[in-house]
Amino acid sequence: MSQFMRKMFSLNDIKYSWILLLSIILCFLIFYIDRADLLIDSAIVTTGYLLSFSIAVLWGAINYIGHIRMNVMYQKQNNIHAYVAQLALSQEDKWELQAYLEDFAEDLIQQGKTKEDASIEAINHFKVQEILSLSKNTLLFNLHAHYYLLGWVILACIFFTFIGVFWIVLFASSTLLLIVESMLFAYSLGFVGLFFVYKLFDAMIYRKLKENVS
Repeated sequence: MSQFMRKMFSLNDIKYSWILLLSIILCFLIFYIDRADLLIDSAIVTTGYLLSFSIAVLWGAINYIGHIRMNVMYQKQNNIHAYVAQLALSQEDKWELQAYLEDFAEDLIQQGKTKEDASIEAINHFKVQEILSLSKNTLLFNLHAHYYLLGWVILACIFFTFIGVFWIVLFASSTLLLIVESMLFAYSLGFVGLFFVYKLFDAMIYRKLKENVS
């Protein structure tokens, strides 16, 4: 599987999913009440939809913030294995780098440094070389690629198709299936829009950071 596909189907990358689930449950209940023609004030139904939408927007903001991580180049590291594991390298390159850093640290230990101090110095030595050679990777923050949103959209489309066939063949008049289909479509559309909003925010943040460090 390509790196892009792995990112897209890393579905557990979603943050604070319970907030999104709250929005979905509320939307489902309000939608059901609306479709069932219960004697409920239309203002209550409208308020329910707005509240569900507001919770979804709140989740979108918190989810984005939850993915912002400080660049590993600027984090204090004292564990070579943990440091290398965070780098965007192939597994073979990780093994080579880890072996290099461990050899470097071993030389420092033989010079009288403690294991922790030797690990820190070895990692910092590599960080300096990395920063000098890869200026494009010196921003303070790393932002998530957000491709998992598209993975959820694909999954929702699969369910949408499956439920659609099930609905037509067996339960052509099912209100519940209609609601589920409508919500799958609405939230999928929202995820696609959120993906582009996230990318816009990423571009704005990167541009601002570059202006500050250039």
